[in-house]
Amino acid sequence: MVCTVCSFAGIHAASVPEVWTDTVSLPDVQVSVSRIARPASQQQMLLSVIDSRLIEETQALTPKDVSSLMPNVYMPEYGSAMTGSIYIRGLGSRINEPVMGLVVDGVPLLDKNMYDHTMQDVKRIELLCGPQGSLYGRNSPAGVMEIRTIQPLDLTSQLVRGAVSYATANQVHAQASVYRPESTVFGWGVAMHYRRTDGFYTNLYDGRRVDCGQQAGGRLVLDGRPVDQWRVTGTVYADWVKQGAFPYASVATGLIDYNRPGSYERLAVLPSLRADYARNGYKLQLAASYQFLHDDMHMDQDYTRADIFTLRQTQRQHNGTLDAMLSGRLDIGERRNTGQKPSRVAEYEWQVGVSSFVKTNAMQAPVTFMRQGIEELILGNANRGIQTVFPDDSICISNSTLPIPSSFDLLNAGVAVYHQSHVHLGNWHINAGVRIDYEHARMDYLSTADLNYRFTMIMDDFEAVHTKISGTRKAHYLQVLPRLAVSYDASWGTVYGYAAKGYKAGGYNPQIFSTITQNQVMTDMAASMGLHLDMADERFSDVGITAYKPESDWTFELGAHFTPVEGLKIDVDVFHIQCFDQQVTVFPNGKTTGRMMANAARSRIWGAEAALHYRWLHGNWQGIVDASYGFTDARFIDFNDGMGDYSGNFIPYAPRHTAHALAQVGYRIGRKWLHAVSLSARVNVLGPICWNEQNDCTQAPYALLGAGLTIEWKYAQLELWGRNLTGTQYDVFYFRSMGNDFLQRGKPRELGATVRFEI
Repeated sequence: MVCTVCSFAGIHAASVPEVWTDTVSLPDVQVSVSRIARPASQQQMLLSVIDSRLIEETQALTPKDVSSLMPNVYMPEYGSAMTGSIYIRGLGSRINEPVMGLVVDGVPLLDKNMYDHTMQDVKRIELLCGPQGSLYGRNSPAGVMEIRTIQPLDLTSQLVRGAVSYATANQVHAQASVYRPESTVFGWGVAMHYRRTDGFYTNLYDGRRVDCGQQAGGRLVLDGRPVDQWRVTGTVYADWVKQGAFPYASVATGLIDYNRPGSYERLAVLPSLRADYARNGYKLQLAASYQFLHDDMHMDQDYTRADIFTLRQTQRQHNGTLDAMLSGRLDIGERRNTGQKPSRVAEYEWQVGVSSFVKTNAMQAPVTFMRQGIEELILGNANRGIQTVFPDDSICISNSTLPIPSSFDLLNAGVAVYHQSHVHLGNWHINAGVRIDYEHARMDYLSTADLNYRFTMIMDDFEAVHTKISGTRKAHYLQVLPRLAVSYDASWGTVYGYAAKGYKAGGYNPQIFSTITQNQVMTDMAASMGLHLDMADERFSDVGITAYKPESDWTFELGAHFTPVEGLKIDVDVFHIQCFDQQVTVFPNGKTTGRMMANAARSRIWGAEAALHYRWLHGNWQGIVDASYGFTDARFIDFNDGMGDYSGNFIPYAPRHTAHALAQVGYRIGRKWLHAVSLSARVNVLGPICWNEQNDCTQAPYALLGAGLTIEWKYAQLELWGRNLTGTQYDVFYFRSMGNDFLQRGKPRELGATVRFEI
């Protein structure tokens, strides 16, 4: 899918070209995300390119906002900016590692908690679907999205731009930036943004909005060319979020109604340095980054009026990346024809590189059981077993609350080497690559609990029992990731096919620790009385259950890019994925408090995608049609998690159908008092989605309608817009806690206005 929606009025700026021309030819974008500069029409995979105009047209502020424009991509709201989960072509998971890499100006973001950030001054977003493991390695089995922003030395003069918008729920968004090339060798840029909202969802318990919040941030860019061959760019990006969180409604009642508040606060700071060197056909690319993240989450984990238990989780991450890639190009042989210039017989391009990363996370995740939680989850479970033997006696606990402090020191570190070759033989392109990825994962853990109890049959007073679970777990992973692609260029387009392997990193899941510690408390309490307590599920007494294996997949794809007439581009593909050890989030049965990351032994996915982009021009009239459709049939082939056999069932959270259509028409008035006017309408269709492995809880297909009116002057424009105009009710997320089912509703109707300026 190649989206190149352009402005209906040529707003005067060094970075924005005049678009009212006498031709409707679509620019063939040089794509950078693939690390091979090649026109979009020649890419050997499905490609989505979303330009700045389409981002503005859809009022997209975050990467998840633009995901609906791409076939078979689903990045839903999950209750807070913490969880940036992604589902592409049936691959994805709620927690831990992502299936899509996110790269901002050449720097990969290591943690998906940073994925849900405010975008600013974006030139374009590129998404290559399918495994990108041979060049990008871990956590890119479904694709890589790269966000490209404005850089000072790409401009010929100073650029000042800004925007202010207001919308339903007192949503306010403001941003401003200035970019200035001081000379041909140095430029700088500063950008800032701020967002706030009163929220959409009300908690019936206290009558307050659950999802109110604010966000602020900015970036500083220093861009230089000290000599002709070198370009060095330094960037410091900062993002702060403070919000209410988790507007989860009970499936049984349809209401958000819980007694403990939820919130999420995050500070992220990402300084990075990039350097490019080019000479004599060779290019060296260097990139280094430091990524700091500190967040603080408060959650009512039972999401009911009952006072059961709460969680506070803090993370302090120090992450770093270092990458180096050398590339070159060689013309092989010449063929001479009489009276004509010599032509090359073949071209050979190559890349070799090394990359490394380290990711450390000091996590504190104390769970506090309230009195009602102690009675239901600990006393209830313990006394059911005790009273089968001693029906007239019971265990009593004197604690009013039971804090279970848990701390985890998580480490992931890895290094990789890779190579890719691309041969151009006439109309044929052959691309082959391989990457060797090594990763080390480690978790140091400590979880404790102190309980005062009495067994009425043998004890006259309360006694203390101390539970402690501590230790270290570590693992090593080695992955070899090959890729082979072949394509043929013709006058009408390109046909391609490829086979590639991708993988998602393994590791450890602390979110199941509350269940493990809860079971150990009961075991220790019974042991102190000389008794043995049978657990309903012995797996949740073993720390080994926190480990999960890497997920790997092989993707086979056939597709084509067509340009049948001027102004029209069509992309189609079919794909098949064999996935092994697919990582799936499992909510255990019964009144358990954690969630488990399990590996499905095997799953398979069939799918197809199609996209169309058409641009026309007739006098002062201009129009654009952009549409896409994706189909995914994703099923487990072999998956039994100990609670059920789900073989043949649909994989949860993967929508079977995704569709997007946008039509825009504009008229150039060309007056000083009014430059142009345009109207647009768009629709997104998605579903059905199975929410669980049993496939007995499903979101039916739904459609969201949007529209916009844009009035443009020379330096400014006014946009009036609406989303979900029909007020469609739909759900975006499902989970289970303590045997109860919960859903998050999608956002209702939104109306807003945005003013932009650019000089």
